Amino acid sequence: MELELVFNWVIKSSLMASVLAVLILLVNYALRNKLAAKWQYAIWMLLIIRLLIPYDIQSPWSIYSLLPNNSIPSLMVNQANIWMTDNDTQIDLSGKEIQLTNDQSILNKQSNTKSEEPIAEDLSNVYIYILAIIWLVGVLILAILTIAANLRFYFKVRREPSVTNARMSNLMQECSRILGIRKNLPIIITNRIEAPCLYGIVSPKLLLPKSLVNRLREENIRHIFIHELAHYKRNDILINWLAVAAQIVHWFNPLIWYSFAKMREDCELACDADSLSFLKPEEYQSYGLSIISLVTPAQSSWLPGTTGFFGNKNNQQIRRRIKMIKFFQKPTLKWTWTAIVIIISLGLVGFTNSISNATPAAGASTPKQTSQSNQLSAVMDESFDYNKSLSFTPLLPSYTAGYQLTDSTAYKEITPPSNNDSRYLASYGSSEEFKFRIYETTSPKGMHPLYFAGIDQGTKTQIKIGDVPATLYESEYGNAIQFIKNGIEYTVGARHDGGISLNDLKKICESIVVPVNSPPTNFFIDKTGPTASDGLSFKTLQPGDIVVPPGHKFQVASSRISIEGVKKSEVFTMSYTTAGASFLDVEIGKGDQTFGEQTPVLTPDSDFDMKQIDGTEVKLRKTHNDNLPAAKFTIPENGLECMIYSTVQESEVEKAAASILQAYSKL
Repeated sequence: MELELVFNWVIKSSLMASVLAVLILLVNYALRNKLAAKWQYAIWMLLIIRLLIPYDIQSPWSIYSLLPNNSIPSLMVNQANIWMTDNDTQIDLSGKEIQLTNDQSILNKQSNTKSEEPIAEDLSNVYIYILAIIWLVGVLILAILTIAANLRFYFKVRREPSVTNARMSNLMQECSRILGIRKNLPIIITNRIEAPCLYGIVSPKLLLPKSLVNRLREENIRHIFIHELAHYKRNDILINWLAVAAQIVHWFNPLIWYSFAKMREDCELACDADSLSFLKPEEYQSYGLSIISLVTPAQSSWLPGTTGFFGNKNNQQIRRRIKMIKFFQKPTLKWTWTAIVIIISLGLVGFTNSISNATPAAGASTPKQTSQSNQLSAVMDESFDYNKSLSFTPLLPSYTAGYQLTDSTAYKEITPPSNNDSRYLASYGSSEEFKFRIYETTSPKGMHPLYFAGIDQGTKTQIKIGDVPATLYESEYGNAIQFIKNGIEYTVGARHDGGISLNDLKKICESIVVPVNSPPTNFFIDKTGPTASDGLSFKTLQPGDIVVPPGHKFQVASSRISIEGVKKSEVFTMSYTTAGASFLDVEIGKGDQTFGEQTPVLTPDSDFDMKQIDGTEVKLRKTHNDNLPAAKFTIPENGLECMIYSTVQESEVEKAAASILQAYSKL
């Protein structure tokens, strides 16, 4: 399933990048005689970033806002670092009884038509999986060929000795000094190339072809050195490698290949312009003559990871370069600002995604979910979008042995860097004494101990649910059937005293085809990392806003959104630690029972001293007690509750509290 997620991201980013590439080509063509060469090249950086970053940056000015919603495939790779603790014991499964918006009889009537939908979806998923495999094979082949070609070239070149000629060494030092480069690059003369080039990221070397060395004049050598040193100074080798990586990932898109070919041409033009800026005007003509005089009939193949004096050696490019050199002028301030405005505009219009088409930070949609999104409740608790928060569409059975759904809970779990887990739990019968439960997860881990404790200790029998292999668990506690379908693991468990026979249990499993059409009773989303504040309804602080004790360093930011029935709470936490055991955690939140159920140990005011800090009443812990917060108070500007948990001295806790109050007063 992860492969399909990555493949979907690649397709989406490739489509969006294609639009951006067309915009860049149009801009460069329209302003080819006005925009400085370095700016024509700089614009291409937007394309590289667009192709490689797995994030959507939203903008109301995006060109994609002109397209209908969902016309661009949903991004499958999660865009936020979301994480949920494994402490499932904090989850309240009792819930309150809810009524289905459509009663069971309606679901049963719909089951015949609904059961046909997964068949089409299965075929669609198979096609997507096959395409994803083909894409991955193409990536691996290109990556292997690229690495092999570079390794072969590297092992050949490394045997060649560096030039010790005093004339060339002195000229290299002079050119390095002119460009402000302290490092003198090794010079290697070899038969392995047809044109001068720079090779290597970590320890770059200047390669000169033996066929040209004998007929080079000192003026030609100087121009070559300045040109290649300009490449080195501009980090063009690294940019080349990033472009190669993007081409490999998006190998199926011919527009991307064409765009990067144009980018490399613009790279040589930009490098020529940089080289000319270090030469005197009377040397411009001789620099152009150096290009013409070094052109050879042989056409050497371009090697990824090199920057050549000729770039893409074709007549059109040579003419462009000579024309640029002939009319070269240093960029004026007017056109410099024009170029900056153009890049920013292209970024807002073509680099960003529209807000309506953007993938939500809290999760991602699958093809299945997209096709059935109209069958799900779109909004729960005002702006909270349940449909976009799970990475799959939960399914319910059309056969329920006469019992109704009484409790449902959804979870979003993503532990960076790799785990992406969505879970859904549905209970039938009653909230406390359930008759049977259905547990669905995108990350199969076997029997879930909290929901089916003890059942997996019994006997295991391999059976089939329809044509899907399944495992039947039979124990003194009850029975359960577990199977995987379309990448989702389903576990259906029934207690022995629940009145659900083994035959009923099998029928329930076979009938799990009806998409959930009502929001879950409870929903839990936890996040960690730089995007932890995404999805919260209040403004959060930055790590540097809080004054922490000496030696404490910012560790991580996390957040928790809990929706339990009609109750909703949000908590944002920043943690600071030392190399030892000392810590300081700041929790800021709002909602119903923000910090969980209030217990006697947390609430008595007798455990706290009252103190005024910047006009705000702050409760400070009297004695050291790990079960109590070191401080608690309400932020006057927004009514947010704040708790500070720490092992540091009270004076340091006061400083932290004061900095929080001051920071929020400025927001």
